[in-house]
Amino acid sequence: MTKLRVKPSLAALAMAVILAGCSSSAATQAVQGATAPDSAKAADQAKTFETYGAPNSWANYGQEFTDFCTAKFNFDCNRTDRSQGEDMSSAEEIAAFDSEKNNPKAILADIGILFAGAAEQKGVLSDYVPSAATKLPAYLYGKNGGWEATFVGVPGFVVNVDYLTSKSIPVPQTWADLAKPAYKGLVGFGKPGSSGTATMAFVAMNLAAGGTLDDYTKGIAYAKQLLVNISGVPEGNADQFEKGAVPIQIKYDFNLIALANQEKAKNIQAQVVIPTDGSIYAPSAIIMNKYDSAHADFGKMFMDWILTDQGQTDFAKFGARPIRYVTGDLQLPDSAKTLWLPDSQYSQVKTIDTSKIDITKIADIWQNQVGAGG
Repeated sequence: MTKLRVKPSLAALAMAVILAGCSSSAATQAVQGATAPDSAKAADQAKTFETYGAPNSWANYGQEFTDFCTAKFNFDCNRTDRSQGEDMSSAEEIAAFDSEKNNPKAILADIGILFAGAAEQKGVLSDYVPSAATKLPAYLYGKNGGWEATFVGVPGFVVNVDYLTSKSIPVPQTWADLAKPAYKGLVGFGKPGSSGTATMAFVAMNLAAGGTLDDYTKGIAYAKQLLVNISGVPEGNADQFEKGAVPIQIKYDFNLIALANQEKAKNIQAQVVIPTDGSIYAPSAIIMNKYDSAHADFGKMFMDWILTDQGQTDFAKFGARPIRYVTGDLQLPDSAKTLWLPDSQYSQVKTIDTSKIDITKIADIWQNQVGAGG
């Protein structure tokens, strides 16, 4: 199952809680130090750890945990009950870390990088800084510990070509195409400001329309046109795509590739489009819960592992571009890129400084200036 990054009503509530500020008592301050992990303790903790928002199918986390534990402890720790909260949004994951501080359930969670600041503000993160993280650009890891970028997704869309052909509708190739009247009621999109994926897609749309990270005027004008086509349409899943209920879906490239390959196996023609008018490299991140001291050693070792060559290659094998590959610090064999789209489709994809994006500002723009409502 593809991980969902948006539950609008719950995510909005969770974000409100996060931004309300910290209220931790002295008894619930940091419960683990930045000391090096103990591998023997980590091996024992591997038998009981849990995660939020990192199911097997999300960028290959299942293989990540299997390979990590096999390499470090000589057993597979990827149990069925390891993965919890599979459909939680980033905001909900952070809120759960905080609300469960006295009875922590998950040591690690996958979030959109735009939510890292909210996690820091809420005070739920470990102070552990993996040495490999410090080799990344400054905006891709927490200086005070607890989070690091892992891989990137590129916003684009997948098209049910068979359905569009049956309606004599051409396959869109750009963000601008998606706003044309021909695609009314056919485009599934999440909610910018609540969904990390949708937020990054809106950033990409704004840049493609001629905007900047400081000026969303052109993106707002574009989004008002797009809103007509996405209004009343769910974000979309595999079943809705296959039936033509939501034949165009906006997501990250690695999820689009997985969906397209799934449908092609059923003889349904699906095409993944990286918009030729431009997109961006949008990092995901992993966060470590400071309150789950019972699994601190395991969490630290996994934070170290995920930036190793093998940890990064596992993401690549799923179709996601590892963060170290994007920053130029990792070479990958062709055997790790078999699910990738041709490099030529990424010629208009930009690297951006995500620290310049304020997700609360995007939420306000989408609701009040685009006029999308709550």
